[in-house]
Amino acid sequence: MDDLANAVWSEVRKATRSRVPLLTLLGFLMLPLACALFMFIYKDPDFARSLGLISAKASLAGGSADWPFYLSMFAQGISIGGVLLFSLIGSWVFGREFADGTLTNLLAVPVPRTTIVLAKFVVVCLWSITLTAIVYATGLVLGALIGLSEGSAGIVMQGSVVLAVTSGLVILDVFPVAFLASVGRGYLLPLGVMLLVLALANVIGVLGWGNYFPWSVPGLYAGLSGEGASLGPTSYWIVLLAGLAGVVGTCLWWTHADQH
Repeated sequence: MDDLANAVWSEVRKATRSRVPLLTLLGFLMLPLACALFMFIYKDPDFARSLGLISAKASLAGGSADWPFYLSMFAQGISIGGVLLFSLIGSWVFGREFADGTLTNLLAVPVPRTTIVLAKFVVVCLWSITLTAIVYATGLVLGALIGLSEGSAGIVMQGSVVLAVTSGLVILDVFPVAFLASVGRGYLLPLGVMLLVLALANVIGVLGWGNYFPWSVPGLYAGLSGEGASLGPTSYWIVLLAGLAGVVGTCLWWTHADQH
């Protein structure tokens, strides 16, 4: 346990000494800003038109300036943007050792390789959760400043639970990125594969098979296709198995593959 704690602390120090956490935060903050902008437009479309934010003939059907719709939009944004951002985090945490040429020094440390891998996964989780919390808190403040209707503690709590579960599903879905970053010895392979997977998730979701494709499940749960209520236990097990496969595969690769 001490080895794991020390390894986690070492990975945290690596992250905090780089600009990547700040860049990922700035990128993720685009989500609450975009959601707040849409709510501002929905709340006062005439004023938005006068500012040139939307055209005079633009239709605003399908949305409303209230907390339920705002929180739903937020969760849907996490289900899409989170896959990209959390994949970037996982790719950097695992791929930087290859890109920076520090892998040999890391493996020379008298710590089991599985401990190093698990520490990296812990950092990916902590990093992703922290960003989600900061971004969500920012979104709540912006929603309050806009003055959205139908706000209550119950609605905010329900929206928070949906967002938390969606974020958890997305984090599990990006665990295989660690294996891809290890096999590809860098950032390009995992990011390329996850872009392809995200595109496939949208197509498979539209075809009605998203319940059985782990990367479609977060979007369906968040209500992206209006089918969140139709998800059964099998869908969540598939996501969990995909995450476990990423962890086990990465541990096996780091333990048995030739790292030289």
